[in-house]
Amino acid sequence: MRFGTRTELKRKWTPQGHRPKAPVKIGYEFAYLYLALCPFSGKVFAMFLPYMNKECFRLFSQQVAQDLSEPTLLIVDRASTHQSSLLASSSIILHHLPAACPELNPVERVFKEIRRKLANRVFLSLQQAEQLLTKVVEELIQQPAAIISLTNYDYITSYLS
Repeated sequence: MRFGTRTELKRKWTPQGHRPKAPVKIGYEFAYLYLALCPFSGKVFAMFLPYMNKECFRLFSQQVAQDLSEPTLLIVDRASTHQSSLLASSSIILHHLPAACPELNPVERVFKEIRRKLANRVFLSLQQAEQLLTKVVEELIQQPAAIISLTNYDYITSYLS
């Protein structure tokens, strides 16, 4: 998930007849939140990296492999960086989703919740955005039941059986 200093505007409730006011910063500093999660246990592994490229994906897969001792299925979209050849461990298996189907990717529902909590805020620096994002992700990590309810799709269970 890309995050940064650009304000993402969402709907706001206001009394009828009043226009909502929302401060905006159009910025172009950004970084990426890499996230792996287990839809059965609610366990989450998160990492901030500066780019969405092959080197960062390789580093992320190395860290995931070190953190998880059991074989792991990563469900990914068709981004050019999501390649099996970049995986650091044979215990990680990639499953590519069909093109243009983000609604099938369990992590996208978590990203939607995260973006909702970051909306309508002005970040003066990338570090400020990262601090709030860290807080939001830590809150999610403390709620494995919420992660399970957001991500435990039937097709994942049928794929594994």
